[in-house]
Amino acid sequence: MQKYRDTTNLVVQGHEGWLEFRATHGHHDSPVEVLYKWGHNMKVDGLCRKEILKAFLIAPNGEKSELDLDGPEDTETAYKITFTPDQAGFYRPVVEAEGITTVTVDGKYLSVPKKDCEFPLESIAYTQYASAVIPIGHELEGDVQPVGGILELQPLYWKHWKAGDTIEIQVRIDGSPAADTQVALINGMTQADEPQLKDSDSEGKVAFTFDKPGYYLALTRYIDNDDVKEGYYDRRTFATTLFILVTK
Repeated sequence: MQKYRDTTNLVVQGHEGWLEFRATHGHHDSPVEVLYKWGHNMKVDGLCRKEILKAFLIAPNGEKSELDLDGPEDTETAYKITFTPDQAGFYRPVVEAEGITTVTVDGKYLSVPKKDCEFPLESIAYTQYASAVIPIGHELEGDVQPVGGILELQPLYWKHWKAGDTIEIQVRIDGSPAADTQVALINGMTQADEPQLKDSDSEGKVAFTFDKPGYYLALTRYIDNDDVKEGYYDRRTFATTLFILVTK
């Protein structure tokens, strides 16, 4: 029985998924739980269907393995991924969402390709990546493994982030730096603050300074108008999110 409001098709209006890990670090051989949430700008709005999702884990040595998605539970509108680290370092859990939404001439949103809809207006394929960096060990600092998606927000250095620190992130498309791409930084612990918006420089880099503690999310988007599949979709949209915990 479905325990949540299905808002999968709101992806065409800007909904995205993100991960949350509300601790500064995990421990060797102890289970780590990470939540996957759905909505916009860290405001939960229902949940997407599990069948559009797949989860994987990138270990500190670069090894990639699949993860299961559990839930949602009655107490939380979120899916949960769990892993048990067997080494110290930075782990990268990732949840990828992929599907097609067709908008009809009468304003309906259907999860079918264009050829399966009687009166389609447009069909949009979407690919999203939600990632986090999980330190296993105390006070770790250094480089982290890339996620490897078509659209990526790659932190150039990772540490235990505190208010006043500045993070530098590189936007990558197909593995190459993406200049002039807007990145938003959202603080999910306050409704009053507007997202910080910055465009990447010639090397695809942006820098944000955390002015207060909170659960932050870096977010960027990309539209590939050349990715067209006749009878299926007219273009593909990409979004990627990076969760960042900032303490006092």
